[in-house]
Amino acid sequence: MKITSVFMLFALLIPVLASCGQNTEPYTTGDAQALLDAGVFDGDMVKVEGFPSALYGMDSEDVVDCVSFRAANTASSYDEVTVLILDDAETAENVVKALREVVESEIENAKAYCPAAVPRLQAAVIDRIGYTVLFAVGDPDTLPDAVNSLHK
Repeated sequence: MKITSVFMLFALLIPVLASCGQNTEPYTTGDAQALLDAGVFDGDMVKVEGFPSALYGMDSEDVVDCVSFRAANTASSYDEVTVLILDDAETAENVVKALREVVESEIENAKAYCPAAVPRLQAAVIDRIGYTVLFAVGDPDTLPDAVNSLHK
């Protein structure tokens, strides 16, 4: 009976222990610059002015703050980093769904026009913490570690 209790307790602790290393702080606009500084994007990245909120499935009034950088040469690169701070978690979840659709569409386009970008798009990071969303397309080998190191 004691062995069963120990195993049950261990089973309950596994999810708690697994979440200890995960980032639970909301994303900030400074995280985009941290990823730029990490060197996970190819070529020059330029700041996007006048953020195209409709592209990401939201109204501009839902955006509290945001920053977005995209590859300067969008004909040969789909690299991007965008951090969105939104009004609420429901809007953030809707944006995540829209971003997944955008990435799928970009993958199909890249297959025809820029096949070298396909692996980068397939490894895109779309992550939501609370009411914040991080979207990044970059080096599939280094981007995940760079994102995981944010807020640590």
